Amino acid sequence: MLFAAMMSCSKEKQDERGVVSGLATDSQGIPLVGARVVVDNSIFFNANLTTTTDGAGKYSLKIPTGSWYAFALYEKTYHGKKYSFYLHPDSEEGFGGEGAVRNFKWQLTGEKAYPLSGFYGGLVTIDNHPGFNPNAEDIEFTFTPQEKLIDGSEGTTIVRKAQDGHQLKDLPIGRYRVTARYNANPLTLRKWNTDNAFEASLVFDFEPQIAGQCDNCFKIEYNR
Repeated sequence: MLFAAMMSCSKEKQDERGVVSGLATDSQGIPLVGARVVVDNSIFFNANLTTTTDGAGKYSLKIPTGSWYAFALYEKTYHGKKYSFYLHPDSEEGFGGEGAVRNFKWQLTGEKAYPLSGFYGGLVTIDNHPGFNPNAEDIEFTFTPQEKLIDGSEGTTIVRKAQDGHQLKDLPIGRYRVTARYNANPLTLRKWNTDNAFEASLVFDFEPQIAGQCDNCFKIEYNR
């Protein structure tokens, strides 16, 4: 009996090795079903293992000896468009064949965890209409949510300037009405690279992907 118990304990310890597991949730702690977990080899290119979270938001994946990082991605459809998001891990550290526990959380803003770069939020780029050349860094944009954000949470009004004159980074994905002012004077706006009329405000959704440009972004053209 003692021998059997020792064998059982040894087997459990052996089974725990070489496994990466965890839980994926949204910002409210609700489990995310069907999130894709990618365990990527940090040395060999295009060497990875994948799985998806179950009905309780959990996953478990056997891994061989090696050097690994774990990532998780979640897809969500919003106003007929499918968006893809990296989830934030509770640890940025890599791990070896001993396995690890990595939990993931969906957050709409903030810097992505190493070894990724960039931000979890969306990107708005701005450009002037030909013939109108203000100091773009001084234009104040106001983004007012028109409904709940993509994760179902309540949004807040965001007032921001593009410090580089070109980009407004890390906005939570949602549907917004945007207005702009320059030296206290209102500007008119339209979607960039269109023949739409310029208007005092613009309601927009982020584009999940613009080939060769960016993911989860939108581009605005401004005028007097």
